[in-house]
This record gives sequence, structure tokens and C-alpha cells, in this order.
Amino acid sequence: MVELTIDGKKIQTNPGTTVLEAALANNIDIPRLCHHPELSVSGGCRLCIVNVDGYSNPTPSCGLTCQDGMAIETQNEELLKSRREIIDLFISEHPLDCVTCDKSGTCLLQKYAYEFDITKTSHEFEISKPIYQDDNPFFIRDHQYCILCGRCVRVCDEVVGAKAIDFAGRGFECHIATPFDDPLKDSTCVFCGNCIQVCPTAALTPVSRMGKGREWELDRLKTICGYCGVGCQIEYALKDGKIIYAQSTPDAPVNGEFLCTKGRFGWDFATAPERLTSPMLRRDVAYELGLTSENWELPQKSPLAVRKPKVEDSHIPIDWDTALDLAARKLSENVKEYGPDSIMGLASARCTNEENYIFQKFFRLGIGTNNLDHCARL
Repeated sequence: MVELTIDGKKIQTNPGTTVLEAALANNIDIPRLCHHPELSVSGGCRLCIVNVDGYSNPTPSCGLTCQDGMAIETQNEELLKSRREIIDLFISEHPLDCVTCDKSGTCLLQKYAYEFDITKTSHEFEISKPIYQDDNPFFIRDHQYCILCGRCVRVCDEVVGAKAIDFAGRGFECHIATPFDDPLKDSTCVFCGNCIQVCPTAALTPVSRMGKGREWELDRLKTICGYCGVGCQIEYALKDGKIIYAQSTPDAPVNGEFLCTKGRFGWDFATAPERLTSPMLRRDVAYELGLTSENWELPQKSPLAVRKPKVEDSHIPIDWDTALDLAARKLSENVKEYGPDSIMGLASARCTNEENYIFQKFFRLGIGTNNLDHCARL
């Protein structure tokens, strides 16, 4: 173990731990913008600078490895002045329209501007990146809010592996871009949206999020993604019971903060008008069972062959008890008359591993067939 002192507090940590990580693990908060615990060290924002006994200048704590006997100071007048100047420089080219910004309440730049009491810049104000890119149906890139922290670049490279974006240009013209500034759809971007997850400002915003309410007005609901059996945790942001956007949380045990394209953006089925909300029974079968007084015959052209058929034209809604009893009786009758291999089970990738295990167990032991398949292509 390595032993050091941070703000007068003796701390023991594992070798290789950075000063920033050790401080955060011991409830000592150090301001930071470009740092993310799942990404490599950048050190670009310089907001996490600390004083180290024996060092002539303040040092970024995100890239400083803990060593035995270190004495660290994270808060003093000199550091406060430096951090205020850094935030001042950031907002000298950053719009201060927080009152109408969709990211208000969760923007880290806004948070630190408030903490350091920066209401306006002392420098000449100029928007250096007036680029607005709405070139895909998933998220908007508004470069005037970008602080060039590089989080999006690193997550695309290190976590996703797409390497679709990087820094382009120099000085005031520097911005995050695809190769040759081509549209995202023409790059290697897979539209997973993990860049949105790690962005500390409003530079990256989901299209579904725009103008749908302030962050403190949104309810949060944690659940498990239904697209595959991995079990990724998802947090939905809801307004009036409707999903506004999806993200993950750092404490998610399987996936951490990261999601795939389907998990982050593929939730519109939840409120789709075509979604079934109850079991449906074909009208002729319902008539035979006395569940409807309306006689109906199966047309020569199968309803399945109709493009975008209305299920209400050929089926009626029934309750779950009736549906389960009917399914159990029909399965039993078919097995007795035609044998267990006359039955086939099709599992779903949207079920959990446990549900699919029970499903295959039921077919193999309950019915006695190995006729099973799985629709893993969602």
C-alpha cells in the first residue's frame, strides 16, 4: 500500500492510483472537466491541479501517481484563483444561455461557474466554433458549447473502438470532427451515443431531448435493457410518463455508463401505437369458444401477407388467464395427437437469460422436444 497525505488527511491506497482517484475515493472533491473514471488520462482542462510538497508548480492530479510520503493540498487561495481563471477562459467562448439550455442542471461547466462565482467573462467574448450539425436522427452536435475536453474522442476510441471522431484544426478553429468533416453517417460512427453520455456540456444532445423539459422536471426509472440477454442497466428520463431519453449510470453492474445503439435509442416501441397491450385471439377461434358473438372467417389472403395489417381486423383482445389456459390446452391436445416433435418453441432475445433458460427447460422436459430456436437478430 502507498501512504500519503491529502489536505491533512492520511490516506492509504493501492500502487498506481492517481491522486485524483485517491482523493475522490476518500470524499475529497477536486474540480474536474476532462476527467472520466472509465477513460484514459487527458489532463487538458487543468482544473484538477493540486499543490504537491516539493513541486515548484501546481500539477494536474488526474495524471499524478500516488507515492509514499506525498503531501497534497487541493484547496487554497492560489488554486482557487487558477481555477477561476480557467473557468473564466472557458466561458469567454461559451454561450451563457443556461436559462434556456436543455442541459441546465447537469452541465459541469455551469456547476463550476456557479461554484467559483463566474457570472460573465473578464476576457473578450467570442464564439470560436459556431458549428451546428444536425446530420443524423439520434443526436445534435452544437460545437459552440464544446469545451474540447476530448471525452467524446476517447470514449469513441477506447470503449467503442469506432474511432469516428478526433480533434481537427488548431487554435481557435480547433473542433471535434469526423475525417474531412464528413457527415457522421459517412464515418465509422455506430451511433451508440456513448459520446453523449460522457459529454459534460450541451455540445452533444439527443434529438428526443430537445425542448422536452428541464432536467429537474424529469423522473428517473432504472430498468434492464430488453434487447438481449446481457442485462445492461438503463435509466430512462421521463416527462409525464413518456420516455425523453435513455442513459446508463456509473453504478450499473454489467455495463457501467455505456450502452449500445439499441439500448440508448431503441425505446420508441414502448409508446408505439402498434404495440400490443393485451393477448390477442383470432376472431374465428374466439367465436368457436363463445368469446365473441361476431362470426368471422379466415380470408383467403392471410393477414400476415398484408403490409402493415391492423391486428384488430382479425383478432380480439382477451385476458391473460384465458390466453394461458387456451395455450396450455392447445399445446396438450397437439402433443397427444401428433407427438411432442410437432411443437416448436421460438425464444426471444428480449427476454433475460433466466427466462430463456426456463423456456427451453419447459420445452425439453415439459413437452419433450428439442425443437427450439432463438431470434437473436434484433
